[in-house]
Amino acid sequence: MVSIEVLQQGDSYADSSYYDILPVKDKFWIGGKYGILQTIDQQGNLTRIDYPSQQVDIYKFDRFDENNLIACGDKGIIYKHNLLKNEWGIIKVRGYEKSCFYNMVVTDDSTVYICGGKSRIAHSGKTIPNGFILKSTDRGLTWKRIYHNPTKMVWCVKLNPFNEKVYALMYAPNRTKLFSLEGDKWRLKHKIGKSIFHEVQFLDSERFVATGGWIGKRGRIYENDRKTIFQNSGLLWGRVEGPRYNIYSACNGQIVLDDKKGNFRVFGAKLNKAFSIYETIFTSGNTALAIGSARTILRITITDDLLTEL
Repeated sequence: MVSIEVLQQGDSYADSSYYDILPVKDKFWIGGKYGILQTIDQQGNLTRIDYPSQQVDIYKFDRFDENNLIACGDKGIIYKHNLLKNEWGIIKVRGYEKSCFYNMVVTDDSTVYICGGKSRIAHSGKTIPNGFILKSTDRGLTWKRIYHNPTKMVWCVKLNPFNEKVYALMYAPNRTKLFSLEGDKWRLKHKIGKSIFHEVQFLDSERFVATGGWIGKRGRIYENDRKTIFQNSGLLWGRVEGPRYNIYSACNGQIVLDDKKGNFRVFGAKLNKAFSIYETIFTSGNTALAIGSARTILRITITDDLLTEL
């Protein structure tokens, strides 16, 4: 069975949201709306991190090495932090004051890619997205735009560790496509599907897993040659791999679990409203923490006999 304990949640959609979670030493960092930055331990205890907040949403964390972290956010803001020296740096990328740095990937100890579009898109508004991808080769000090398309939103940029290529999910109305960076050109690799696909991960040099769908409607997991659809999960925001199971973060307090054998099952917790679960992270082989909108935090426990249930 799966046990889902609600550690925290808000009362309305106006409450602050948690967007990303990263293991840092013996705890986890959580970033979110309005610049929320906290640590959480495996028991669910939260502690505020004191830092030079610019009061903008934090969307994604990554790291150059064990001690040097980077976070990207709204309005062209980037934070850097050295854990040993406890030093913070703020980078404001000129020309992106009205844009969101929605996703990010570090590819080596000095190179990082950031993607996104207009801030209004990240806040569920409608506008011309002006999607882009930026690249830095000096740990985020300077940036060069390597992709721009006014009609596409770039939701995700990701490194495939099996072939060391960088990929991106690009969305135009009702269609998502997967591109790869070949030299200095972005080449179409796959037409994913006719909805938003928010995240992509890789199983080998050719096979991918993309997650998406629509909020309040169907959730979708698309692989190269297989499509799995969940009628009531809502959009699947992301996927995390564990040693025995994979967890997909969904809407309305739900997760999707698979046993790495092609079997899927939806689980959920009753929340005050239909809050989305944006990210999940394993804290052990059978336990995980999930975070989402309205300050939602879930603790997930998977029992061993689940293998016989799926």
